[in-house]
Amino acid sequence: MHHPLLLYLVFSLQFNEIDLLLDAFTVNDKEGIVEKGVSLVELLIAMFLSSILLLILYQFNQMSSAMHRGLREEWYCMQSLRRASLQLNADIVQNACLLPQNLKIAVMNNHLFIAGIPVTSEHPGIRLIENNTPPYYALIMSSAAWGAVLDTIDMDNDGLPDFWADLGMITDSGPCVISHNYSRGSNNVFITFWKIPIGGDRAVPAFHYELKDDGLYRNNQLLAEALVLFNPKISGNELTIDMRSQYHETQKKLLLSYPIQ
Repeated sequence: MHHPLLLYLVFSLQFNEIDLLLDAFTVNDKEGIVEKGVSLVELLIAMFLSSILLLILYQFNQMSSAMHRGLREEWYCMQSLRRASLQLNADIVQNACLLPQNLKIAVMNNHLFIAGIPVTSEHPGIRLIENNTPPYYALIMSSAAWGAVLDTIDMDNDGLPDFWADLGMITDSGPCVISHNYSRGSNNVFITFWKIPIGGDRAVPAFHYELKDDGLYRNNQLLAEALVLFNPKISGNELTIDMRSQYHETQKKLLLSYPIQ
């Protein structure tokens, strides 16, 4: 049997070891709380730095949005100028092809007329026809307040009418616009805009450029909606076209110049 004193010493040592372990865990736990805790000053500093970071990110986002908006507006203005200039170049390249050269271009009150007709799937344009020597044109047989009567609406004798509603018309008396109510194929041409031509005048169809409140129109169809200035001028043998586009606060300008031979 074990001696009672020996048993007492063994149990005493075991209980002392358990107390030491508990004390150790308690200290470690307290030390962990101290190490992981945040003081009020540190919390305020962290909140201040976070606010500065958020403010920087907000300012960066505002700058990026403003830059993107400016680039978009600039692209929109340049695109309108580009569309208008490309169409003008295309019309002037074939200007008065097979038509009288002294009826090539006319300008009146910021309206531009370029002799020619659009090439479409239904009309190939003015064509050189055998046994029909150019230049091609129609004659004004008579005129009235509503318009004029032409001797022909098929100048090149290809079986297709060359005068359409909303096209321009250049005559010896000056330019005018064919009415939207004109019926294609009729020799009675209803005219709007400016003076009525007189009997005996030559007449040719023309592209008509006009600036309206919502943009630049070609043959009464919107071409470039951002344009706010369209100023064609003829000086000597030169045609100049001053254009400006605008979208919100962004503006772009373009000056075109073409020789008139």
